[in-house]
Amino acid sequence: MARQTGESNRATRIAQDGGADVDGKKTATETGTFLGEFPYVRFGSGPEKLVILPGITLDNEPPNRFAAWTHRLGFGRFARDYAVYVINRRRGMPPGYTTQDMAADYASVLEQELGPSHLMGFSTGGSIAQYIALNHPGVLRSLVLVVSACRLSEEGRKTCQRWQALAREGRWQELRADMASVTVSGEKSKRFARAFMMVFGGLVFRVPSDSSDFLTTLDADLSHDTAGRLGEISTPTLVIGGTEDPFFSESLLRETAEKIPDATLRVYDGVGHGVPKERKRRYEEDTLAFIDDRHGGSSGQRNRTTSPRTKETR
Repeated sequence: MARQTGESNRATRIAQDGGADVDGKKTATETGTFLGEFPYVRFGSGPEKLVILPGITLDNEPPNRFAAWTHRLGFGRFARDYAVYVINRRRGMPPGYTTQDMAADYASVLEQELGPSHLMGFSTGGSIAQYIALNHPGVLRSLVLVVSACRLSEEGRKTCQRWQALAREGRWQELRADMASVTVSGEKSKRFARAFMMVFGGLVFRVPSDSSDFLTTLDADLSHDTAGRLGEISTPTLVIGGTEDPFFSESLLRETAEKIPDATLRVYDGVGHGVPKERKRRYEEDTLAFIDDRHGGSSGQRNRTTSPRTKETR
């Protein structure tokens, strides 16, 4: 259980029996705030902690009951073995805030609230996680980068710039449709996702009250580039991605894994940025196998095996 630092940080239990059974027992889902600024959802009761940094979202709001339920639905498999924390970014980030700045925020949470943890970052969350490993390795037991790499591809950059323009123009339905289409693979699925959001998006999602954090995060994505520093990462790292990802191409995934001294690469054929949904069981199994091997390690030192070559399976 996270250490509490005051009334504003006290976790609120919102679902006594939410989500799937964990080893035959129901475990509570909790929401709360770390350090008065970082909303989180917690579920699972394993002896070690798995911290999840999510990708970019249009609404940087504290998680409500529905959001907590969706996190548990998406990451419930990990709660069988670990205490899982999904931690949002702070609200009201100033313009010019970088992935390195966001990493310093999360490192404070790990240092002051949770202690050494396994860290899994998705997309933008993976970019931030790279800087945590670079600048704060003592808070990590292992690192998993899912659909994330050292920088955006050219196609990914163009997509982020398009999203910036749509957000600034207030074209929310079109933006949500575009965001939905890039998280699935295949033209038929993309057309369906886009059409669904264009027709029903306005009914399902409200207009964002403030898009400034979304725009700041897009700027941070566009400026992110750790290629020159990846060799400094000492934490054992798993890189997971798909061959068809428009944001992080296969070549970028390989470059990222090859530059990290102790990295394992998993590249899934025929899937893009939607790996967490479209290859859910496989990425869960690969992640659990990887972090289970480092169970009880810390800071990339214990259980670390330095390899001159990236370990890879497809």
